[in-house]
Amino acid sequence: MRTSESQENIVALSDIREKKLRASSPYGPVKVGLTTLPSQKTVEGESEARLTELLNCLENVVETLQYKSFTAYDTLVIAMEGVRVALSHTTDEVGTDV
Repeated sequence: MRTSESQENIVALSDIREKKLRASSPYGPVKVGLTTLPSQKTVEGESEARLTELLNCLENVVETLQYKSFTAYDTLVIAMEGVRVALSHTTDEVGTDV
């Protein structure tokens, strides 16, 4: 049983190695060495462009959150002022009735 299992493993490994030697393309497998890889500068440029895009997105989110926090703070200040006014009128009325 061990011999058959090891033979199956060897066959499976050789299939995997064969697949790795072939590069895929839209037109089928291609021999190694016939395909070209993007240059390192291109890869770095794409990475930099992606990072710039992500940074811009992050900056927009931060700006939106800042606007929302300022709006919430303004609403709180207005509400607190309304409470102060309401309490001051109540205190004045209590003070004049006594």
